[in-house]
Amino acid sequence: MLTLILLVPLVAGLACLLVPSRRVMAALSVLAFGVTLALGMALVHRVLERGVVTEWGEFLYADALSAWMVLVISVVSLASAIYAGGYLRRDLADGAVTERRFREFYVLTPLFAAGMFLVVLANNLGVMWFAVEATALSSVLLVALYNRRTSLEAAWKYIILGSLGLALALFGTVFVYAAAVGPHASERLPSFNWSHLMTVAPQFDHGLIKLAFVFAFIGYGTKAGLAPMHTWLPDAHSEAPSPTSAMLSGVSLKIALYALLRFHILTTACLGTAFSQHLLLGFGLLSMCVAAPFILVQTNVKRLFAYHSLEHIGIMCVGFGLAAPLAVFGAVLHIGYHALVKSTIFFAAGNIHQKYHCLELPSLGAGLLQTMPASSALLALAVIAIAGLPPFGIFLTEFSIVAGGMGAGHILACGLFVTALLTVFCGLLSHVAHLLLGTAQRQADGPATPFSCVAAMALLIAVLTVFSVWLPKPLFQLITQAASIVRGIP
Repeated sequence: MLTLILLVPLVAGLACLLVPSRRVMAALSVLAFGVTLALGMALVHRVLERGVVTEWGEFLYADALSAWMVLVISVVSLASAIYAGGYLRRDLADGAVTERRFREFYVLTPLFAAGMFLVVLANNLGVMWFAVEATALSSVLLVALYNRRTSLEAAWKYIILGSLGLALALFGTVFVYAAAVGPHASERLPSFNWSHLMTVAPQFDHGLIKLAFVFAFIGYGTKAGLAPMHTWLPDAHSEAPSPTSAMLSGVSLKIALYALLRFHILTTACLGTAFSQHLLLGFGLLSMCVAAPFILVQTNVKRLFAYHSLEHIGIMCVGFGLAAPLAVFGAVLHIGYHALVKSTIFFAAGNIHQKYHCLELPSLGAGLLQTMPASSALLALAVIAIAGLPPFGIFLTEFSIVAGGMGAGHILACGLFVTALLTVFCGLLSHVAHLLLGTAQRQADGPATPFSCVAAMALLIAVLTVFSVWLPKPLFQLITQAASIVRGIP
């Protein structure tokens, strides 16, 4: 099963090198991600039955945290594939992309997804690092797909800062190995698998494991977009095609966070202290506080929501850093809710751009509900959800993080958390209300939005709404087990 999850998108991407028809390429992409979603759902049930699923002599390894991430990647990738069909056909008709770039998108996107699946299914920490690097290499070409000066600049910044971060993460990986084979560690280290390292973690060299986590934190934190290592994020997310922006913000940032969490779990198991928790909490709050003023003054739609991703990565890190059971549960669940909502928002931004050929808020003016009623209504629902208003699930996850932190005695941290949330809430709703409401000030000159582009948004909003008011028992058990893994409870 784990092998198939990796192979299906990989084969689909390679097949698009040979397929002559654009429609067949789009259909292959949708089919591949539909199959991986079905496999992900089957993996959830198998993990709940067995606890851990392994293949290839434990080379591939899936616990509850891995299965949850596979599910999130599959849902966002499928929605992006559905959305991309109509979106890229309009770009092709407008001359924004060539036939070659069209094919490049459908080859690279499944490879990008396959790399993300490998990150969460690899047991070996070195292979996990390699997979994160592979996602960076495939996604940077997608960021540069439009071949504009601004997109090339964004891709250059992304690859330079991302590569620097991953070089530091590699040092962190090497230091973990050094900590494991140090004088106070196990004399035998048959493998560099995470599952094995957890069994010998208490014997690690304490100084080296602290050094390893610091390097991994800076390295993977750069790829996750944590402040102050976030400077590539607004450019890359705003210049990429909207389906790619959805995958970057919806799942790619969380993949780097997942890798960081694996180091966090190892470090906590070794030290038995709050060393890594304090770093997660501190930089999570910093990310939220840095995002707030940029959101208040932002004038570009995509950059506005890119900075909002910075805030939400901070929210997740705060939840993990507080370490209270309720806060960690809220942070794990937040990964899924945020992926659904943020993907919807970037789809809406793509529809706006193709309709108006512009993303600047002053130029767009007001009244988009009149000119783009379907996309605007779905965008309004997504913004209400991501702002943390009930009945949507992000209200529950943010409340869980605050309640868990208050219960654990982190009063000051929770105060800063709520202050940043309120600041971003006011800025975001102010921008979006002005954009959607009122009388239309500008005539749209683009063609009607394709049905598939609206359908992808509606699908994600429907899934979000259902799972906000009703969390199926298997999914609840999976998230509970994943939260226990993050807290270091087998």
